[in-house]
Amino acid sequence: MKRLRYRLEYALTLIGAWVLQRLPLTWAQAAGRALGRAAYVLGFARATTHSNLRRFLGVQSRAARRALALQTYANFGQTMVEVARLPVTDPADLEKWFHFEGLEILHKAREEGRGIVCLSAHYGNWEWMGAAFIRHGFPVTFLIGTQSNPYTDRLFNDYRATVGIQFVRIKSIKDALRVLKQNGLVALLCDQDGDKWGSFAPFFGQDVSTHTIGTLLARKAGSALLFGVTERRGPGDFHLQVQRLPDVPEGYSDPQATAFLLNEYNHRLEAAIRANPSQWLWMHDRWRSLPVHRLAGEERARAERGELVFDWKEAAWRDAATGELTALETWK
Repeated sequence: MKRLRYRLEYALTLIGAWVLQRLPLTWAQAAGRALGRAAYVLGFARATTHSNLRRFLGVQSRAARRALALQTYANFGQTMVEVARLPVTDPADLEKWFHFEGLEILHKAREEGRGIVCLSAHYGNWEWMGAAFIRHGFPVTFLIGTQSNPYTDRLFNDYRATVGIQFVRIKSIKDALRVLKQNGLVALLCDQDGDKWGSFAPFFGQDVSTHTIGTLLARKAGSALLFGVTERRGPGDFHLQVQRLPDVPEGYSDPQATAFLLNEYNHRLEAAIRANPSQWLWMHDRWRSLPVHRLAGEERARAERGELVFDWKEAAWRDAATGELTALETWK
């Protein structure tokens, strides 16, 4: 039954993409926005979206949350449509539509000859960002996971390949390091819940599990570590901002260095989201994994009582009474 469902989803996606590729761009984008809003009306992740907007962005009015959520869903729907249109999108148009801020940072990083790791997010149009990099002379390799449906997974990767985007799977660390050693650019999205594969750093006032693979790749290869997101400003108007993350201070341990870099990433992403909140994927349960979830037994009970406090800078727990760092056997 699962295979049958996957094949049906693939067939519907293929038919929908075929139709969208034959519409004028503005019509297809409008259809994408309408599909996104329909997903909200049908209730897909609506409760999670409202909870996130209320708890972390501070939008208390339900009417205001609904208006912002509809814009968020519309942006997501439009982005998916734009991915489906990659096979019929003229790369020259992408070069015209994208306006870079920080292009000199990319050139300087490439001159260093050790590769570039760009941490990005589900913000604006993250899919077209890779094509824009390529049009400005920076071949990009996406570090990606695997969708549950293998047929649609392959289809979207084929669409990305039409504009020259390469990709390696997130588990293929050796392949990603090979790209960096060849002075290539590896881009990945780090804004979803890192679960047990992440380390904790603040994001909208709460320590969240943030994927570490990008920072670890950059440190292992000695590559430049950048932050970049694409802001949608109109149907054919995108602003791609690139920043270089600061070097880790001398004397930091590996856990401290990772926490420092993840905090820098989360800080920049939060600033971008606050400036234009409708462009981020609020429907994802970003704040699901908490430090206390990695404790068990009496240690977890102590943390829940407030007797232990997590120190993200040290990636460790402190005794709330004494302030001393505490070694915990169940902490991973």
